[in-house]
Amino acid sequence: MNISAPFVIRAGASFGSCALLVFTMVACDGAAAPQAKATTIIPAGMISKGPATGPGVAAAKLTAKQGETITIVGRIGGSEDPFVADRAVFTIVDPSLKSCADAGDPDHCETPWDYCCEDRASLKRGTATIEFAGSDGRPLKGSVRGMSGLDPLVTVAVTGTVTQRNDAGMLVVRATKVEIR
Repeated sequence: MNISAPFVIRAGASFGSCALLVFTMVACDGAAAPQAKATTIIPAGMISKGPATGPGVAAAKLTAKQGETITIVGRIGGSEDPFVADRAVFTIVDPSLKSCADAGDPDHCETPWDYCCEDRASLKRGTATIEFAGSDGRPLKGSVRGMSGLDPLVTVAVTGTVTQRNDAGMLVVRATKVEIR
């Protein structure tokens, strides 16, 4: 990834460590949204507004192969905090799955992006991990929460390279472009 024309965005948050690809269902217990406090350098133009179109996460998981470039669509979420602490990594959920915010009762849950109203098997089938990596292949340091509109329940289309995929349901995409609807 060429980071010759980076921009710096500061987002606010302090939250505990987050285990990558460990999907823990969290009860709707009124927990407040975690806030991020980090600086991440993402190349200019990598995140933009757009139509965010393409196949959903679940459909992409059926055919994605490691090393190929794909575009997938999903909503940021899947856990109480879908952003990994101090890394440019987050999870997205297939748009066919319903968050607690889609239930029609705004007071039902204070963390509707955790999808606690969905069953675990559906959530596992419909979740992917997105990462922004440096030239060394490692996820960039710092949070991307709030960067250019990357927030829980926002719909995004991610284009990138499949870096991990297995039959147990894991799909990791190294983003080269993110469109925010």
